Amino acid sequence: MLDQAIQIHREAHAALIGGRYREAIRLAEKGLELLDALPSSEQRDYVRYSLLLERGRARTMLGEYAAISDFQIVRQEAADPQQRSEALVGIADCHTGSGNYLMAEEAYLQALREAENEDDIACRIRGWIGLGTLFWKQGRVEEAIETLTRARTALQHQPDVYEMGRTLINLGIAYTYSGRLDQALQAYEDALDCFRTLKEAHRTAAVLDNLGELHQELFDLETALRYHEEARTIASDAGAERIEVDVIRNLGVDFLLLGRYSEAMAHLEEALARARALGDKDVVLQALYSLADARLRQGQVEQAAALASELEAEARAIRSELHLARARSIQGRVFLAQGERATACAVLQEALANAHALPSRTLLWQLHAILGRATDDPQVADLHRQIAADFIRETADALPDPRLRQRFLSRPEVQAVLRTDRESA
Repeated sequence: MLDQAIQIHREAHAALIGGRYREAIRLAEKGLELLDALPSSEQRDYVRYSLLLERGRARTMLGEYAAISDFQIVRQEAADPQQRSEALVGIADCHTGSGNYLMAEEAYLQALREAENEDDIACRIRGWIGLGTLFWKQGRVEEAIETLTRARTALQHQPDVYEMGRTLINLGIAYTYSGRLDQALQAYEDALDCFRTLKEAHRTAAVLDNLGELHQELFDLETALRYHEEARTIASDAGAERIEVDVIRNLGVDFLLLGRYSEAMAHLEEALARARALGDKDVVLQALYSLADARLRQGQVEQAAALASELEAEARAIRSELHLARARSIQGRVFLAQGERATACAVLQEALANAHALPSRTLLWQLHAILGRATDDPQVADLHRQIAADFIRETADALPDPRLRQRFLSRPEVQAVLRTDRESA
């Protein structure tokens, strides 16, 4: 019976790596039931805790952060120090998902110290991936890139396609936030190769979602829409609800930028409602920002202000510079729409201070462009427009694809910045 449980653990692990999370959970529970009939022994207990780790990871991937209970059992009861450290990474992952970022960071750092003492490189890699993910969610982008690069370097010496894919998708996100869109594109494409090789549907959908968002940011909207429609089909078929919710949000943004407003609002409202029901903090924050931006673009100023206030409160609670900058940017635009130019400038300057801590070329050029419109002083306005234009050119110059570069530069809002910069030169 113990041999059977060991085989089931192998199958559960294979299901997890293949993105078949519900199957991994079912197999882990089957193995645990078998072990319940056996007396305690060192080998039996080791297999039991291994199954709990697999079940906890699969549940976490589905956004079921109550999985923390599986990791807590292992952390409290396992004799093997490596299993205890792995459990601590799992606990940290659950804290990250539910928005307990301070607790998550403490747990990751403790797990990394323990794994280093045990010379457990596999646990250190998972710890670096988790910590790097946490950092970009907080807006600590350079720290995210540094931490995830450690994981990638370690994986070059100890290859693991699944963990490399996880590292690359998070590096892609961090590179996107930092404005290094050429590096983000390469990271996403490499991650997609990893997950397609593994036939891992959840992560394949996630990479396609992020690739679409990157093209969306560059205003290549037809390509963005194509990626997002494929991502939604894959996520829906795989039961990847957390990923599907973010894809729905991105489809809403695609439709908004394409001028398909009724479709945009339906998708963005659905994304926020489902994100709240799911309870994934980062997905909620993304949905709040996208819906607030959409409301404001359509002149629904009061509704946008209410969503921005909620976003600000959530961002302050988790100390996310990224989401705080986004909230303040919406609030500044709200004041500008209401004709309160002085207040708008003050709030947008606060947003700019938060954004410079990231730094994100996209957010920075957009904020400087808005300040160029809001500021009454012509010289200050010209300076903001010049800085916005410089960030736009830096973004475009780094793009390896001439078509993508031209699509970005030809967008009306980008052209408006470049034209006013040329006129003031």
